[in-house]
Amino acid sequence: MYKQLQIEVFEWLKSKYDQDNSFTFSVRQKASKGAELNYFIGTEKSKYFATTFWFVPVSYPGSSGDLLSLVFDLRKKSGIEFFFQLNQTRDPQDSQNSYALELIKNIKDKIGDRFEHVYAGSENNKMEFFGVYSTPKYSSFQDLLPDLEVMISEIIPIVDEEIKSLKNIHPDFVAHRFTSNEQENMLQKMHDRFKRYKIVEDLENELEEDEEFDGTAEPEDFRPPLNQILYGPPGTGKTYTTISKAVRIANPDFNINQPRKGVKEEYQRLVKAGQIMFTTFHQSMSYEDFVEGIKPETKEGRVIYDVKDGLFKLISDKAKDNWISNQFKKGKLSFEASFERLKDEWEEDNSMKFSMKRDGNEFTIMGFSSKSISFKKASGGTGHTLSINTLRELFYGEREITSKGVGIYYPPILDKLQMYSNKGQEVEFFKNFVLIIDEINRGNVSQIFGELITLIEPDKRLGEDERIELNLPYSKDEKFGVPPNLYIIGTMNTADKSVEALDSALRRRFVFEEILPDYDLKELDYTLYDFQVSDILKTINSRIEKLLDRDHSIGHAYFIGKDATTIIDSFYRNIIPLLQEYFFCDYGKIGLILGSGFVQKLEKESVFADFDYSDSSQYDQKEIFEIINHKDDPAGFKFALQTLMKK
Repeated sequence: MYKQLQIEVFEWLKSKYDQDNSFTFSVRQKASKGAELNYFIGTEKSKYFATTFWFVPVSYPGSSGDLLSLVFDLRKKSGIEFFFQLNQTRDPQDSQNSYALELIKNIKDKIGDRFEHVYAGSENNKMEFFGVYSTPKYSSFQDLLPDLEVMISEIIPIVDEEIKSLKNIHPDFVAHRFTSNEQENMLQKMHDRFKRYKIVEDLENELEEDEEFDGTAEPEDFRPPLNQILYGPPGTGKTYTTISKAVRIANPDFNINQPRKGVKEEYQRLVKAGQIMFTTFHQSMSYEDFVEGIKPETKEGRVIYDVKDGLFKLISDKAKDNWISNQFKKGKLSFEASFERLKDEWEEDNSMKFSMKRDGNEFTIMGFSSKSISFKKASGGTGHTLSINTLRELFYGEREITSKGVGIYYPPILDKLQMYSNKGQEVEFFKNFVLIIDEINRGNVSQIFGELITLIEPDKRLGEDERIELNLPYSKDEKFGVPPNLYIIGTMNTADKSVEALDSALRRRFVFEEILPDYDLKELDYTLYDFQVSDILKTINSRIEKLLDRDHSIGHAYFIGKDATTIIDSFYRNIIPLLQEYFFCDYGKIGLILGSGFVQKLEKESVFADFDYSDSSQYDQKEIFEIINHKDDPAGFKFALQTLMKK
C-alpha cells in the first residue's frame, strides 16, 4: 500500500502541475539506500512520506526535513492520515532561520481557526511546531482526495502570501514556490534515478511485482535484527560500527553515507534525546544496575530505600511509552511528556491541590520518587503513595479505575494529565530506541539479564501474538514487557573471551555478525616507509593466525590515519602490548611475527650465584628476549619494518 499510495499522490500532483505550471511540488532527489525508487522523502519502514511546495532552506542541529511539509501517514491501523506541518527551531543561529521561524508563526496565526484538527506545540518546547490534521480514517487515496483538495486549496495561498509579505520586510529572506524550471529539473533527476536503479534492481532480482506487494515487505538491509552482537578481534571497529548502526535504526531517514562528523553529531543528538543509550558490561555489573533494584537515597536527612529502575528498564519504558502513545490520535502528549508537565508545575507550586468528588476533600502531592507519588490527604494523613505505573496504565486505558482504597485518588491526577495531553505539542512520530552494550561478554550475562533472556525474544515482545509480560522481583505490583521498538546492539572482543563462552541461552536470542580486519578499506590505501599499510597488517595477521587463531588478529583501526611518526606510536603503544598479552610474554613467538628488527635475543653469561644445583644448567641455557626500542629512531623502525616484511 505504501508504494501504491506514493504513485497515486505523485500522479495527482503531476496532473495538477500539467494543468497549471505554477502548481509545483518536491520529489525525492537523492537515492538513499532502500528508497532508490521512492517518489518522496520518507521510507517504507517509517510508513510515511512527505512533499513540500516551497523552497525555504533551513539548517539547525537535528534538522532533517522541510520547514513546511504535506505528510501522508500509514501508521494508523484505522486508516490513512494526512497532515500539513510547520516545524522550526526556536533558537535560530542566523537570519535565514530567524525569518523562517517568523514565517511559520505568521502562518500559524492565519490558519489557526480555519480547521477542526489543529495542534500547536507548547511554548516550553525547543521547536516551534504547528500542524493541521485529517483523521486517520481513509482506506484509499480516492477516499481522502476531496478533503485533501480542500486543505491545500486553503493553506497554499496563505503560505504564498505570508512568504511574499515577509520578503518585503526582509529582502534577503530566501523563500519561494518552486519554479517550473526547478520542477522540471527535479522530475528529470527523479526519472534518471528510477532508470538507473530500476536496472540494478532488476539485475539483482530484488524487486517484487507491484501486484504482489502488500505494503509490509521491506529490503533486508532495512530490517535490522532486534537483538544483535558484533564480535571480532580488537581494533576492528566494533564500537565504531555500533554508532552507525544505532543512528540508522533510531533515525531511518538520516543519510548515513556522509562524513563521520555528521554521523557522530546525529548520534549525540539521539543520545541526548533519549533514543540511544550506551553502557559497558563489567564484572561488577548486576541485575540491580541493569533492570531494577532497591537502592538507598537520602531525603530530608533520612536514608530511605526505594526500587530504582536500571539502564535497560529506563530505556525500555521510554520506548514502550512512545510505542503506546503512537497508537493515539496525533497531537496528544504521551504519558511521559504529560507527567513531566505535572512535575514541572508542581515544582513551581507544590501546594497545588487536587479535588475529589466530595467537596472539600482536596489532597496535595508531597513528592515524587522513581516509582510512586506521595500525597497528603485532606485530613492531614501522610505516608500514602500512588503507583506511577498504575497511573500510566490508567492513562492508556490498560487498567480500570477502582473505587477502593487509594484508587479514588488516581482520577484527579489522571484528569490533570489528560488536560496536558489534549493540549498537544509537536507530532510524536513512532521512534526506534537503541541500547548499545559494549563488551557484553565481560559481565555475567545470565545474572545481569535475568528474566529478560525470555522477554527480549522478538516473538515475546509487546504487540506480538506470543507476547509475555511478567512481574519483576522488586516492583511486584506492575507487569513488565519489552516493546518492539527497542533494539539491542552488543559488542564482543573475541580476543578477550571466545564467542562460545557467552551464555548459550542468551546466544540463541541474538544474531551474530563477525567484524574482521578489513584490508580493502580506502583508509589503508597508503604507504609508510615504502610499504603498503594494508600489506603490513595482513602480514602480521597471517602469522598470528598460524600461531593462535584469527580471533586474536590485529584490527585495522591501529593503522588508520597514521604517518611516519604516529605509526611508531601505534606499534609500541598498541600492537606490541597486544602481542605481549596474546602470547603471555613468549617473546620467541612475538619474534616470529615481528622479526629480528623488533625482537632480539640477549646473549649473557650465567647470572646465577655459585651453588651446587643439578638443574642449574637448564636455566642458564634458557633464551631471553627483549623488544628493541625504535620509539625515537625512525631509521631503525624502517629497518625493523623491512625485516618484518622480509624485504
